[in-house]
Amino acid sequence: MSDKLIVRRRLLKVEKVVNEVTVTEAVESEIKLPFKVLKIFDVMANLMAVTSNVQSGGVEVSGVIDKQLFVVDKGDLVRHIPEEIPFSIFVPLEGVEPGMNAQVNVRIGTVDTDLVRFDTVRQVILLEIFVKVTVTKQINVVVDVIGPGVRVKRELLKVDAVVGEDRVRQSLVETVTLPITAKKIFRILPSVRNVTAEVRRDNVIVRGIVHKQIFLVDEGELVRHAAEDIPFVKTVPIPGVRPGQQAQVNVGVSLPSFELINPPSRELRQDLVLDIFVKVTQTVQLDVVVDVFGPGIRVRKELLKVESVVLDLEQKETIRSRVTLPIQAIKIFEIDASLVNVEGVAGFDMVTVRGILHKQVFFVDPSNLVRHVREDIPFRIVKDAPGARPGMNVQVRASIVGEVAGRLIGDKQLEQTAVLDLFIKVTETVQLKVVVAVRRKKIRMDEAAVDEAIVEDEIAEDEIMEDEMIGEIIEEIVEEEE
Repeated sequence: MSDKLIVRRRLLKVEKVVNEVTVTEAVESEIKLPFKVLKIFDVMANLMAVTSNVQSGGVEVSGVIDKQLFVVDKGDLVRHIPEEIPFSIFVPLEGVEPGMNAQVNVRIGTVDTDLVRFDTVRQVILLEIFVKVTVTKQINVVVDVIGPGVRVKRELLKVDAVVGEDRVRQSLVETVTLPITAKKIFRILPSVRNVTAEVRRDNVIVRGIVHKQIFLVDEGELVRHAAEDIPFVKTVPIPGVRPGQQAQVNVGVSLPSFELINPPSRELRQDLVLDIFVKVTQTVQLDVVVDVFGPGIRVRKELLKVESVVLDLEQKETIRSRVTLPIQAIKIFEIDASLVNVEGVAGFDMVTVRGILHKQVFFVDPSNLVRHVREDIPFRIVKDAPGARPGMNVQVRASIVGEVAGRLIGDKQLEQTAVLDLFIKVTETVQLKVVVAVRRKKIRMDEAAVDEAIVEDEIAEDEIMEDEMIGEIIEEIVEEEE
């Protein structure tokens, strides 16, 4: 009589960590001022348009450092000089290949400035760059082994299992009527805001707004500002996704071309391209087998380096501020806001989220000219997070809900209210050797005796991939080693 092993397995599709590193890089620049100065009063720097490109042997991280330099001129007046410094840094990582996924977080460490001459400023900006590279992997893990004299050792694993992902593009051709006649277009800055994702059966519906700031030259040679919002909706088919699962969406926008029709004119034609990436995951908690004990038992293991989910938080927070405008305002034309340098740090049973609410305020002065002022509001939000510990990984997705509300108080005081939508995930990188195959070598009493194992691919109702995707439950009779 031969004994049999019943081996139950589940199919997991997870993000396996390939490599990660934190590096510090210096970005140097030198700016020539249009006038002579006595000293540097202050420097403010933010990061914009950070992107990553996974290459063989590493990740190229690119972006723009948006700097505001305040200096004191020879008349003892404080003047403001804006500057944008592009950067591109290659971060080497062993084992990384194109097509893998990169998670990048860049923050500004320090900004050192030196007035080398009366009209020249040299700057050194230290960037702290964290890069984690993962690859989506399917693996059959053993969740139970049943048989005479068999004992199993299990460990609880809670991970975000990948259901599916896709990247699509959408073109938007728009003709807008400007509020005033323009001789030429000076600059157009598109951005994406208020992005939402609705998971339906086999589809994800992505909605959002393309917000554009249009800077134009009017017939009097003055630079004017106009704003435009274009709503969009795109259905991304992803087989197997179901309502209740989580969708991670990243939408980029580019403006390959624009044209002022028959200038001077109010008609502006624009070609926009949306790059939409959607990944749908489901948090799965299961006991995986890490070892099997018994007479003649042999196991095959695989090292799984994954992000173990500790907890998820989602909450809205309100940030209020008051700014003094440089001159009198008769009305607020627009408040354009964005979040920069947002990061989360785990503590004991809590998470601290820090960042900067960067705002550009456009207002109308008594002579009916549109004026502009910039404002940066640092914020710090502390949330309860049971189970969080120092050193754990914190992923923060933050967005501004709707528009920033502004109210004039007197002639120069502007009161503003912004509502932030925060999604916080706390994870811990774990390395776990999991059992993926089990065999038993039988002690033979005669040459005809053979041991067998029955392998069952277990499918539960809450499995990542549903029955119709995997097919029937498979029972495989495996001939054992002698």
